[in-house]
Amino acid sequence: MLAHLSCTIALSLCAGTTLATTQPDHQPHHQHDHDHVQGAELETVHGCWGDAHGNLEGGQFFLPKDPHAQAIIDRIESARGGIPDNRVDLVIVGDGYTASEMDTFHADAGRISDSLFRYEPFTSYENYFRITAVEVISNESGVDNDTQRTISRDTALDMSYWCGGTERLLCVNVGKAYAAAASAPDIDQVIAIANSSKYGGAGYPSNNLGTAAGGNSAAAEIAIHELGHSLGDLADEYTYGGAETYTGRELSPVDVSIYNRNEQLSRQTKWHQWLDASMTGFDGPISSYEGGNYSVFGVFRPSNNSMMRSLGREFNLVSAEQLLKEIYREVSPIDDGTPNGASVESDGTVWVEPMQPLNHDLTVRWFVDGKQLLSAFGQTTLDLSTLELGAGSHELRVEVTDNTNWVRNEAMRSAFMSDSRTFTIEPCTALADLTSDGVLDFFDVSAFLDAFGEQAAMADLTGDGIYDFFDISAFLDSFASGSCN
Repeated sequence: MLAHLSCTIALSLCAGTTLATTQPDHQPHHQHDHDHVQGAELETVHGCWGDAHGNLEGGQFFLPKDPHAQAIIDRIESARGGIPDNRVDLVIVGDGYTASEMDTFHADAGRISDSLFRYEPFTSYENYFRITAVEVISNESGVDNDTQRTISRDTALDMSYWCGGTERLLCVNVGKAYAAAASAPDIDQVIAIANSSKYGGAGYPSNNLGTAAGGNSAAAEIAIHELGHSLGDLADEYTYGGAETYTGRELSPVDVSIYNRNEQLSRQTKWHQWLDASMTGFDGPISSYEGGNYSVFGVFRPSNNSMMRSLGREFNLVSAEQLLKEIYREVSPIDDGTPNGASVESDGTVWVEPMQPLNHDLTVRWFVDGKQLLSAFGQTTLDLSTLELGAGSHELRVEVTDNTNWVRNEAMRSAFMSDSRTFTIEPCTALADLTSDGVLDFFDVSAFLDAFGEQAAMADLTGDGIYDFFDISAFLDSFASGSCN
């Protein structure tokens, strides 16, 4: 089932879900620089918004961290018991939507979820996502400081423009957003949308949370860009907001570097494996383009104009590889199958259900005692009776790997995009194998005749306590066919 269809179902399931409204804190801190905040633990928040042409600007902002947010998130995780559901759960919550505006909220949430799957790698990996829109009812419509800085509204999640003194930085109470999202089946990423048409947004990478204005025409693009931050830990690739020339150490995000293409090749670092690559659906070709991470000079980005630089653009292949890594942190390539560690008889069946991207199948390989069964390559069900197994027990292993060519880091593929299950094949014991040596021969016939003559339990093959023709018939049938118990 496609994720956007799942979203439609989720919307109907969570109709009526509400969050008790609390009085918002209408005294946001307006510091842009951490030097101006005294005695408060800070977190980095990305603020990104664009002009009429989609060119992004914004930057990183250091804002006081909600001291209660992590405790709320930990409590939610603990209540779920840590049981993985093998999907990336994206939860959309709204702020400033009154009870009579729930249709507006669902329409705004639907546009964001539908737009997400217009861009690779999300398009092809749509089945890996589950989107849930949770209704959150506010007492008043709209959010703080919209459309004027002095406007204060009674809303459930305390969303506000002019956060940290920056007009379009749209912040949210992280703890309240997660408390609202807790009614969803699971939480991996949260998008909080404001009942507003004013351009704005923010990303909280440390909390896997992003914000957007639900009524703005670019809301979906902002939400996807912020997902690049919160899901993929990607950097901004635009040049506004920092020093004109960057002179610091190497940057940690995969999509920015202080090294140009020749230096990357010589150092075997960053996106050196992707240089000159170009594929349909991604911004390219990949090289080193100067400017990124808020500086015009001293920083290079992988492609000319990707989603992390401008709205409405494709992600580049470097960013897509990183996004796939983070998706597979939440999703195992094996969605279902015979339980790991199970013991099965040699005439049984073992099966596995791989995850299913829309553009390719995952690779399935089977091994017996470490040797690959080439004849079973790609099979999702294995009939063990077709195998030529020797006596005794054997180890069976199935490996499922996503071999998409959108990944070139093989260590990453092995660590995050591969999974396996191991089983024990137990010898299949025939009824007639009374000597339990795995071989049907004269010694089994002799053992049966002796036991039958003595009316020993070994000869009561029908289990009815009577020694008669039916036991003889059962022995002969099993001896002839080698059938198991």
